[in-house]
Order: sequence, then structure tokens, then C-alpha cells
Amino acid sequence: MQNTHLIRFSRRGFAALFLVLVAAPFVLTRAASAADPLKVVCTLPDLADITRVIGGDRVEVSTLYKGKENTHALTGKPSHLVALSRADVFVQIGLSLESGFVPGLLENCRNAKIAPGKPGFVNVSEGFRALDVPTALTRKDGDIHPQGNPHMNLDPRAGMHMARVIHDHLVEVDPGSKAGYDERFALYSKKLEEASVRWTALGKDWKAKRIVVYHKEYNYLADAYGLVIQGSIESKPGIPPTPNHIAGLVETMKQEPGAPILTALWSNNDTVSEIARATGARIVELPNMCGGLTGAESWIGMMDLIHERLTGGFKPQGDAR
Repeated sequence: MQNTHLIRFSRRGFAALFLVLVAAPFVLTRAASAADPLKVVCTLPDLADITRVIGGDRVEVSTLYKGKENTHALTGKPSHLVALSRADVFVQIGLSLESGFVPGLLENCRNAKIAPGKPGFVNVSEGFRALDVPTALTRKDGDIHPQGNPHMNLDPRAGMHMARVIHDHLVEVDPGSKAGYDERFALYSKKLEEASVRWTALGKDWKAKRIVVYHKEYNYLADAYGLVIQGSIESKPGIPPTPNHIAGLVETMKQEPGAPILTALWSNNDTVSEIARATGARIVELPNMCGGLTGAESWIGMMDLIHERLTGGFKPQGDAR
């Protein structure tokens, strides 16, 4: 009788042990999965910087842009497709900035987690007041964007908005790490407020000062401080300047001299140099995203650099102070 009970117990024990052994890998996998950082793919390095700050050790971030490109000229690559296929979160500017290649990548990566409308799809411009929204769409006006100017990453007022959108999506995708996201977002918000004080102090006398731009990348910066865009070197957005357009711009700049030419790394070309020589204007090279210039490795650092360089651009020629 005792042997019978022993056999029954053994069978039950082995059955329980078998279930534990079978279930253990799944339990361990789930635990490991919860501990693994989220794979986040961002288009711009600006977004990657903010995501790393808020995500901390809960995120592993990569970018599609490197920091020196014309943001309208990037094309999709096989490596981009692989990165998106493995991503838990995808972060873009939106406003059609990445419309030339991102929709195709999202469609072909077959990753439902980052499909538009899902928590893993992050459009940081959503809810942000866009400038230059066209009243009519025609290719005659150049490379225009239906939703407005897409360069909102260069607006000194946009940091808090981008950070909040990224924070909210990270919490939605990974609610178990909410406390950490909240804490890091609060710390970053404080840094943004402190930086805003610096930028306001530098830009307090900029209202009505004139600037010339190569492309409409710095319209948000101009709007933030009441700067007047005297002219654009591109004849129309995305359209190279014609000789007649350059001649007209040079004449305008000679009649009202003193406006610095704001250009990004990608657009600081021979045409810019020729106009500067003809008018005596100062060239001010500014980052158009993080990573392109020394000092612009972070979004706050990039904004510091923009304000410092523009401050120098408004000084009288020959003033090196």
C-alpha cells in the first residue's frame, strides 16, 4: 500500500517537475524580454538624443540620418529596412519631412508595432503649430509640404513638445518603466527651462533684424524671435537658384546691407560664397540637425550653438569679441 502511494506521489511529482521545466524557459524569456531595452529607430539625431535622455537604459537607439545631410535628400537603404523590422518604436519629425522614403520603409518592413496609429509609431510634430502651411498645392511653388514647414526641430520652443510626445509613447509601449520615464522627463524639462532662459537672453534684441537664408530651415527660429527673412538663396524651396534670382537677391542685399546669410553644412556652397563676396554679408553656418557640427551633439547643445553663432553673425563686421 505504501509503495502504491509512493508511486502515485512520484508520478505527480514528476508531472509537476515536468511542467516547471517546460514552463521555465518561457518564464525566463518573458523576464528577459521585459528587461531588454526597447529598440528605437529615429530619423533625425535630434530625436535620438531626446529619446536617449528620456529612455535611459530602457532604450537602444539608432538613427537614419547622420547629421550632415540635406533632410529632404535621404533615400531608404536595406540597412534601414532591417533596423525598422526589428524596432519596438519608430520616431519621426513628420510634416512630410521624411515622406520621400519613410512610408516605403514602413510598408516593407512588415512590423506592425511601428505602423502608423500604433503606440510604437511616434510623430513628434503632431499637435505642434506648423508654419508656412500652403493654401494651395502646386509643383510650381517648389518642394512644398502640405502640412507646413517640416523643420520644427530647429524651433527653440519645440524641445518640450518633442520630449513630451516621446515620453508619452515610451510610457504607452513600456508602462512598467513609467516611473523612470517620468523622472527623466522631469529632469530634462528643467534643463530645457534653464536653456530657454539662456536663449531668450541672447535673442532679446533680435526682433526685426534681417537675415538671408539658403533654404527654409530657419523659419521657426526667425518666427521665435521676430527676425525678418530678407530673402532666400533658393529661388523656391528645393529649387536651385537661377542667375536672375541671384542677381535680384544681391541687389536687395546691397540696398539694405547687414543681413547675415544663414546656411547649413549641406548648403554652404560656392553660390553662398559668391553672394557673400558680392554683398559683403557674413556667412553664418548653422546646424540643421544634431551631429553635423562640433558642439551640436545634443539638441540643447545644438540650440546653444545656433544662438551663439547667430549672436556673432549680428555683430558688426570685424568685431571679433
